[in-house]
Amino acid sequence: MSRAYLLLRTQIMNYLALNEIKQSGTKKKTMVITAVGVITFVLLFCIYNWLTALALVQLGKQDLIPAYMVSIASFAIFILTVLRSNGILFGSRDLDMLLALPVKFSEIITSKFLLMYLLHFVVAFVFMASGGIVWMMHTPLDMLQMVLYVISIFFVPIIPMCIASLLGLCIVYIASYFKNSNLFSLIFSFVALGVVGYGAVFILQSEAGIANVGAMLAGQITKLYPPAILFLDDARFHVSIRLGIFIALSTAVFYLFIHFVSMRYSALNDLASTSSKYRAKQKNVIKQRSPFVALYHKDFSLFFSSYTAVLNAGLGVILLSLFSIFLVLLSPEQLGKFIGMDHIHRFLPTYGPVLISAMLSLSCPAAFFISLEGKHIWIVQSSPISTKEILNSKLAVNLTLHAVAYCLVIIAMMTRIQMNTLQTVSTLLIPIAYSLFSVILGLFLNKKHPNFTWDNEMIIVKQSLPVIASSLISMVAVALPVLLHWFVSFPLLPLLWGVAIVITIASTFMYQTACRSAVI
Repeated sequence: MSRAYLLLRTQIMNYLALNEIKQSGTKKKTMVITAVGVITFVLLFCIYNWLTALALVQLGKQDLIPAYMVSIASFAIFILTVLRSNGILFGSRDLDMLLALPVKFSEIITSKFLLMYLLHFVVAFVFMASGGIVWMMHTPLDMLQMVLYVISIFFVPIIPMCIASLLGLCIVYIASYFKNSNLFSLIFSFVALGVVGYGAVFILQSEAGIANVGAMLAGQITKLYPPAILFLDDARFHVSIRLGIFIALSTAVFYLFIHFVSMRYSALNDLASTSSKYRAKQKNVIKQRSPFVALYHKDFSLFFSSYTAVLNAGLGVILLSLFSIFLVLLSPEQLGKFIGMDHIHRFLPTYGPVLISAMLSLSCPAAFFISLEGKHIWIVQSSPISTKEILNSKLAVNLTLHAVAYCLVIIAMMTRIQMNTLQTVSTLLIPIAYSLFSVILGLFLNKKHPNFTWDNEMIIVKQSLPVIASSLISMVAVALPVLLHWFVSFPLLPLLWGVAIVITIASTFMYQTACRSAVI
């Protein structure tokens, strides 16, 4: 176990680039800004969970808070693990180096699993600590129950992580038998997430007709995540027995997962690392293209060759495209009933530009496009191509992704939703301003803070400064007019137009500044 601990410590230092931060003043500033962004996200989620727990208290159902927080935290961890397990646990590039060390497979997989556990423990802590404080403030003091609740926080991530890791591996395994394995991996991943999401919505709606609010919430919680039933009050079993069963179950699942994976880790890792097993005989034809077209094809292939990058950065575009398809196939009333939103025909004309802008801003691979070049960046740097052409090709790839979802949603909105002239023009133009702003902002920040020394794509895709900062700034730009409309009663569309003009000017300035630099 001491060797597993040393491996874990080394991977944490690698993952967070702690050695580079110690040696570089610029890295220290980058880390500080990244930490501020992460803390901001954590605080926002804490406030949301606090308010949710208070809502349960107002309903007189404070006893449901622990089970509710466990259920929601586990569901979130499951989704996040599907998105990142095939970049940390499997498919990592450091296995050859680790195999040269005197360590066992079980120690390697334990250290990698614990690294992923630490990342997801933050999610469990945010949900259960903020909700737990509200629960402890509004329930009779029971020291044993509260101590066991705190201890159980450390075990909550284990079961969803194990299940999601195996699901992610199964997806890669099935996709490896197809010609375009990355494409089918993405399709299967989004289908799996869609099935899980649909199941969650179906569970919530199936219990909505129950008159007893407590019974309805308890049914929703336990169906969404069955182990959460152990956190519900049950007179037949003492709290120590119920939470003891949960801890023992989590430990057993962890042991079985480590035992199974360690026996086949080399094969599983190779499976997640290699490309398609399908091989077709084809002739390689060299085509002459302009510099921009050649760079565009290279960047497009580079992005779609990364399962991790597309799965994480393409989520907003995929969700917006699916929403558009459902809006065309179903009537607005049917779609509103399906997603639990009444009066959707009145909601979309007003908030349609906000919805489209938010989904497009969520998909911003430009924030890590330059870093994605990795150690091959010298090829681009040594090419007789201007900085402007390099940046334009990367912008074009991101805007192409946005254009697909944008065209689909515009067609759906124009054919299915009745809007006046101002609403129509706003729906057409405001999302374009937000799309350009998010893409240029991400590329601008990535150019100022690139990372070419990564060993794992997840580092630049999920936790790099450009990704966190651009996501946070884009979120503020989208949320600001909505919040002013809600709390200050300003008209929404004029606010959106005002923000759109400001971010368009900012986009122009950032683009010109980035293109003037002669160095990538």
